[in-house]
Amino acid sequence: MSQAYLGSFNGTVTPNVNMLDIFKEKEIEDNPNSILNFGKLILKKFGISAPAGTVIKINGKEIPLYTGTFELGMNQIDISSLEFSDAVDVKIYYMY
Repeated sequence: MSQAYLGSFNGTVTPNVNMLDIFKEKEIEDNPNSILNFGKLILKKFGISAPAGTVIKINGKEIPLYTGTFELGMNQIDISSLEFSDAVDVKIYYMY
């Protein structure tokens, strides 16, 4: 039996801020007894919808979203950082 948690973000991102810090803060706010109180947040799966041409940085590597959508499947990579180069409106779902 797998153990996973789901979350989402819908709003405007702040440039050059690791969104995982924002996700972690929200998850702990929603569940003060969260396991995240004792470790860092690592995403196992996520998907993004943003304006076409948006540049994201995953684990330090820049990736342009040519079509405005991007998704990584479960456990393809461990995502420890997710940053945006510009303030844009996004919809993100994630699993950790």
